[in-house]
Amino acid sequence: LCFRCPVGCALKVILAAVVASGPTFAWRPAVSVAPVPQRGDCAARRATSAVPEAAAPSTAGRKLGSLSIGLVAGGLGGALGLGGGFLVVPALNSLMGLEPRKSIGTSSFVVLATSASAVCTYIHEGLASLRAAGAIAVTAVISARMGASMTNKVKPKTLKKGFGAWLLLVSVVIMAKALRLLPVHSSVTHAGATAALLPLSGLGIASGLVSGLLGVGGGTVLVPVLALAFAFPQSEAQGSALLAMLLPSVVSCSTHWSKGNVDRDLAGFAVLGALLGGFGGGEMAALLPERALRLIFAAVLSVVAVKYIRS
Repeated sequence: LCFRCPVGCALKVILAAVVASGPTFAWRPAVSVAPVPQRGDCAARRATSAVPEAAAPSTAGRKLGSLSIGLVAGGLGGALGLGGGFLVVPALNSLMGLEPRKSIGTSSFVVLATSASAVCTYIHEGLASLRAAGAIAVTAVISARMGASMTNKVKPKTLKKGFGAWLLLVSVVIMAKALRLLPVHSSVTHAGATAALLPLSGLGIASGLVSGLLGVGGGTVLVPVLALAFAFPQSEAQGSALLAMLLPSVVSCSTHWSKGNVDRDLAGFAVLGALLGGFGGGEMAALLPERALRLIFAAVLSVVAVKYIRS
């Protein structure tokens, strides 16, 4: 554990406890017992004996796959301030065979692990604004719970397509600015110290809702808006986004857990991978130059956008 950031370390300890206790408190579906066939009912006995035993709820391969997913998502999410949920949800759904609501709920834990791990490096390097993050977090906490509660009630297909279109537009603008194809306004170092609090609070509502509803970290909303509209340097926008989404992520995790939207066999392994990957991603972001970081961010964001549009 890294002791640069007390908040991040405390969350890492909590998440480590989830990893350790996951298999012990793992949820098991109720098993329905078939009626015992009567004596002489040979056909029924043959049918019963022919039914294979149910497969184990989690295998070594699935656990290793979840660990790998968390590691990759944590590294990329920590480096770009995105939390990693944009990778975890489709990966758990398509590779691990989880239903959408469980992919989203399990992803919320990976987002929390990535944010808690990566944000320590951003804070240590002075790349996270506590003032801006606090203003965003206050409103995002409320909207994140609302979004998580709506997961079982809303069919987010149209929302995903609209969200993907918005991400694609933003990624094109960021890339054009990084390539000097559009006018570039100078970034303001420590912009969080002077940014207006009311617009930041409104931004928190939008990011929290998206985070809870789609299982992403909220960075897909926060980072581009902070960089484009509030003149944050790219690395400071990423660090502030990760810090801002810590508390909303806790709320989102709690809500998904209570509603049974989490695969408790796989969550611990995905979280462990995200803790390791998030720390490495945060270190990478601190080393990359501003322009390179923006180009990589725009490229990844465009891929995420296409995924949502085609969903």
